[in-house]
Amino acid sequence: MRRGLRRLRHGGGRSDMIRLVVATAFVALMPGLTPAVAADSSPEARCSAAKTLQLAGFDMKVASADHIKDKGPGHCLVSGSFEQRTGADGKAYAIGFSIALPDSWTGRFLVQGGGGLNGVVRPALGDVAAGTQNGLSRGFAVISHDSGHKGEAWDASFRADQIATLNFAGWSVEKVTVLGKALVATYYGKVADRSYFAGCSTGGREAMASAQRFPTLFDGIISGAPAMRTSRSNMSLAAKNVAMNKISPAGADGAPDRTKAFSDGDRDLVLKGILKSCDGLDGIEDGMIANAAACKFDPASLLCPAGKADGCLTKQQVDVVAETFSPTLDASGRPAYVAFPYDTGVMSTADPIPGLMRFDDKRNRQFKNNAMSFDVDDAVQKADIDDPQQRLINADQWTDLSSFAARGSKIIFFHGVSDPWFSSNDTVDFFNRMSTATKTSKRVEDWAKLYLVPGMAHCRGGPAGLDQFDMLTELVDWVEKDEAPRSVEASGKAFPGRTRPLCPYPSYAQYKGDGNIDSAASFDCRNR
Repeated sequence: MRRGLRRLRHGGGRSDMIRLVVATAFVALMPGLTPAVAADSSPEARCSAAKTLQLAGFDMKVASADHIKDKGPGHCLVSGSFEQRTGADGKAYAIGFSIALPDSWTGRFLVQGGGGLNGVVRPALGDVAAGTQNGLSRGFAVISHDSGHKGEAWDASFRADQIATLNFAGWSVEKVTVLGKALVATYYGKVADRSYFAGCSTGGREAMASAQRFPTLFDGIISGAPAMRTSRSNMSLAAKNVAMNKISPAGADGAPDRTKAFSDGDRDLVLKGILKSCDGLDGIEDGMIANAAACKFDPASLLCPAGKADGCLTKQQVDVVAETFSPTLDASGRPAYVAFPYDTGVMSTADPIPGLMRFDDKRNRQFKNNAMSFDVDDAVQKADIDDPQQRLINADQWTDLSSFAARGSKIIFFHGVSDPWFSSNDTVDFFNRMSTATKTSKRVEDWAKLYLVPGMAHCRGGPAGLDQFDMLTELVDWVEKDEAPRSVEASGKAFPGRTRPLCPYPSYAQYKGDGNIDSAASFDCRNR
């Protein structure tokens, strides 16, 4: 087996695609694989042998291979890198990865999505939309990666290199998947039975891009709160921040003091106004807005009859609230970005990412934006039209998933309705466009589902959000048993002891009229 896997020495002239084809063919054409170490060897011995693994077609370097028994189920954690090269900017690049290979493997393989601008290898756990039991604990082989560059937080310097940018746009997912499948086949002596992907935010965009650009790569995909067009969402947030700047008095440094635009009482007034208008639309007033699509809150209902007083807002404040939740329009009056839904997390400061209206919070990425004017058309020109790299990174345009659907693959989207970075309405819009553009003999509900999560912030959290739910089990059952998911039960710290059904779009959870309001059993999924 080692002879069959000896490293191919390839020069700089051999393309990445050739290496991928070679590795893919190797995995696909050798179902009778034998593991690098006999299957009856101890897990520790098998893991130790992984330190010297080499794969045909990859310049893989294994940095470590450690058998872990005290953190979750016993597994071999292999970390390393491949695609070693010097970039156009003179920096060293490689795709870093970490793969967890459980002692008790189920035959399933899971690629874990990234976050932010990537640049770090996160723990390979497979915990996105997995409820209380992550993928590794279920016996999945899980691989995580940095998408091909090193960098902290929002370091975008990698975009000076073409390949690094292409990798971030999604090509690293294919490369890592092929590598991971080959590693799994080598380690266990058999190819994976099923392959999955799960990610949120940037990982949600990677999920979308994978279904769009590599439709045969995965059997099942979970895409959460996809950062599908950050050029537009960031533009919209900048415009909303400037609207608040305009009504904020100048601080000691001369910059707009957004803490004075709305008092705590004003913010509470806005939240209570939203709840008063929309909380009961699902049949029960419980501090959650399940039927957000029917919410018609009018900020003008909070307008003071004359001047400013407790319990009402000025005309300027009302206008800012309205603009914050409205679509961001270009000069022609067309939406450059969709509206944000009215929901319970709008004033949150308890989450890592503050609520949509908390531009006064230092953690808000717009906090240092003190501009007093904003040109939407100019911003779109610079962010989209003048930046072809960003257009490639964005995943909102390609809507035809016919090959993905026709081969029997499944995709589940989820999005928190209180997400302050990416409007859940944008994911709804994509889902609708995708449903229309994908021409197959299958109904969209036979291969795609969307779940909106009331009160949940970006990927998790939210002061009134139930952010714990297991969509991974639903996806596996859908792929392997052809059992399509219906409602998914959610719980969370926001309301201890409470459960609610998350309903597939376009339905929502409606209270039946009797029964325990904290029990999911007391709710039905109703169409809007």
